[in-house]
Amino acid sequence: MVDVILKNVVKKFGKVIAVDNVSFKAYSGKITVLLGPSGSGKSTILRLIAGLEFPDSGEIWIGDKLVNNLPPKDRDVAMVFQNYALYPHKTVYENLAFPLKVRRYPKEEIDRRVKEIARLLGIEELLNRKPRQLSGGQQQRVALGRALIRQPKVWLLDEPLSNLDAKLRVYMRAELKKLQRSQGITTIYV
Repeated sequence: MVDVILKNVVKKFGKVIAVDNVSFKAYSGKITVLLGPSGSGKSTILRLIAGLEFPDSGEIWIGDKLVNNLPPKDRDVAMVFQNYALYPHKTVYENLAFPLKVRRYPKEEIDRRVKEIARLLGIEELLNRKPRQLSGGQQQRVALGRALIRQPKVWLLDEPLSNLDAKLRVYMRAELKKLQRSQGITTIYV
């Protein structure tokens, strides 16, 4: 488990300052929630931590490693997006396996982890389906599973529940909290 620390981070897009001198610490194994109005830079902060954007100034630390210039693959973070970002042409099994396949895990290990995550998330019966055959809640579980399967040090959640109806959102928020606690992953939630 690791802390995530931002020190005086600034990100500009042209003349627009998206993130202005932000500093905070997300504690190891805990959930940190970023609050603010639409357009206040919350998602940009997640993208900076993930390495999808680079800061113009300031420092981003994951554990004892300064990651400002590291590519996403070297940061050991997993991000869940608002739209789930599932591969529509792949089955649930293939979507879950993808992060492990690109890291060249052995087939047996991939199979073991996919089945373990599917069991944890209650989606074992969905492994042969494509995303279009799933409900919003099921798609969200697949996206969460894909983020968890490689056991990252940091989990970044960018409005993962916003596309769900109110009742399912309450249920999934409780499930997310339970999952995060059981895995002990440092989590930043927008």
